[in-house]
Amino acid sequence: MNKIVTIYFLNKKQNSVLILLALLSLTLILLRVKITHDIYLLFLIWNLFLGYAPYFLSSKIRTTIPGTFLFYLLLITWLLFLPNAFYLITDFVHLHHTNAILYIFDIVLLSCFTIAGFYSGILSLFDIHFLLQMKYSSKIARLLIVIIIYLSAFGIYLGRILRFNSWDVLHNPFDLFNSMLKSISYFNTNLFTITLGTFILIIYSFSYSLINKKTI
Repeated sequence: MNKIVTIYFLNKKQNSVLILLALLSLTLILLRVKITHDIYLLFLIWNLFLGYAPYFLSSKIRTTIPGTFLFYLLLITWLLFLPNAFYLITDFVHLHHTNAILYIFDIVLLSCFTIAGFYSGILSLFDIHFLLQMKYSSKIARLLIVIIIYLSAFGIYLGRILRFNSWDVLHNPFDLFNSMLKSISYFNTNLFTITLGTFILIIYSFSYSLINKKTI
């Protein structure tokens, strides 16, 4: 319990880092537009906004009474939006230039957006993890977080490869559900999900261990 309270007291610092990462990312993207007169990568701003949504939602969940309709509504919405935080890493597919300097600049740009998204996602997972620990044992809480991470990786597959988004749960649920059922049996789907899910899990586990060391 003491660890949980300590983590919550770090929220102001976490929020400051999120803001700084967002400002750095926005500065770089605007600088790119200024230099190249090209708005090609401006969609990253929207992706970053969606990437920050899970943290905003988990912060709201923390202050909502458990067991209420609002609590579960926010939790389901958070689960649907969580893949957006880690989705930014797939935007490296837009990296293609013959100009070496611009190529390196875009690597830095995409890295900033990816780090910002991952940081938001990791912090958001921290929030839910500690809430789970308050209700379940540590082992069950860890197991649920692992499941959530791999579900998020599968969600990223649906977004990047099959081109669905979080809103399709409401706008196009039948096609989404049908595609999910078909995709589960595909080798490439499982490979993508396991590889990316494991990568996210490693980063989360490392971050979680650092947080625990600081709070002991």
